[in-house]
Amino acid sequence: MSVALLRIFVFTLLPLLIAGMHIALDKTVRSRERKLEVILLYLFGLGVAANGLSGFFGHIFLSDVVAASIGWPGGNPFQLEVGFANLALGILGIMAMGRRDGFREATAVAVTVFSVGATLVHLLDILETGNLALGNTVQNISNVLRPALLVGFLTASRRTERSTDSETDSVRFEAWRAPRAQAAGFTAGIVAMGFGMGFGLGWPVMGTGVGVLLGAGLVAFVLSRSSDNINGHLAEDT
Repeated sequence: MSVALLRIFVFTLLPLLIAGMHIALDKTVRSRERKLEVILLYLFGLGVAANGLSGFFGHIFLSDVVAASIGWPGGNPFQLEVGFANLALGILGIMAMGRRDGFREATAVAVTVFSVGATLVHLLDILETGNLALGNTVQNISNVLRPALLVGFLTASRRTERSTDSETDSVRFEAWRAPRAQAAGFTAGIVAMGFGMGFGLGWPVMGTGVGVLLGAGLVAFVLSRSSDNINGHLAEDT
């Protein structure tokens, strides 16, 4: 499997898969707003934070390898600037996981502008040079799909919050959310580390697979240890 295809899976599709597993295992995730919150936690964690940090690592420390995968010449200092732009997005993703105010919309805007802009650059390069390297073509799927998912699920979450029976402003909701945000954050870090180490060792699929298994195990462990997983379930039944 090419690295470009693997990145699409890890940072665009995997957040939805892990969120689905989380929702299926967590008995307290019954309401629409809790389901949307879990999905957003993994989209911001894996799709934004881990993806941004991975892009930073690649563009800064493996710049020639990344350039070759795109079909562009290596040794360009502008690539280092792109690396730090990815670092900024990664930090925004981490912060967005811990906040539920307009900071999430601001992060989604930043991701959208950067991703759509990058896609336009790649498309222009294809038209002008015929460069069909996977990093210049296939990667655009993720560049378009990831911000679309963020905007779509974030919009749905905000609409749900405006309902009269919304619990998102309550202490109870935050107590429920906190351990799940930590689980999503650590999972994103483990998966990204597995991807990075596997890429560096020449076994990206194996490294990613190990990271996914460890991350899924961590989610299951956190849910089993969360007292709210029982107390919240009982409270919702009363």
